[in-house]
Amino acid sequence: MVEARNAVESLGLGLRSISIIAIVVGAVTGVNLWLNRGAPQLGYERYSGHGFSIEYRREMWTTTNGLGGGPATDEAGSFQGTLQADSLEQFGVIWLASDSLPTHMKGLGLEGALDYVFALIEMQGTQFPGRGEAFTTSEGGHEMLYQYFNITESGIIIPGIIGARYCDEGDRILMLYLIHVPDLNQPDVLSQDLEQRWRVYLDSLRCHQP
Repeated sequence: MVEARNAVESLGLGLRSISIIAIVVGAVTGVNLWLNRGAPQLGYERYSGHGFSIEYRREMWTTTNGLGGGPATDEAGSFQGTLQADSLEQFGVIWLASDSLPTHMKGLGLEGALDYVFALIEMQGTQFPGRGEAFTTSEGGHEMLYQYFNITESGIIIPGIIGARYCDEGDRILMLYLIHVPDLNQPDVLSQDLEQRWRVYLDSLRCHQP
């Protein structure tokens, strides 16, 4: 009987200890979740600046530049991230104040903004052998115009996608693009999930800084 009672008491102590540990672990986990609320998902970084934020993979090499040369400003610029090994993935956010558009393009809205950016990039020597049909969608309550395109780099045709939307706070247009080559050793093999990858970045793009 004594041995049985000791066993029961030991079991009760063990259960109490387990309960206490569970409560402590739960409390610590809850505190960590609260402290890290709104943080990027594991393996990602967040860029915040010039009135927007976006998340990208931690191993990417990132740069911020002005449009057409010079440093980026709140009026215009670009932020891009690149990951290149056996494959190539590059995304970028281009921002442009509405009043920065040439006069003849201001009445064209998002389409005019895309035309203006393509023209700027062509002036820097990049060739666009093809631009696809433009589609309209809605993203976060904002109208978005997006289209596929191809660029030629070192004789390789690289597919891409770009979308433009208006950000009412700051009266600016944000454009998000992505180019992707799944295998640089076989550049003719096209990306089968280009738009899906682009939408992952799009989901984390915030028009206003948090």
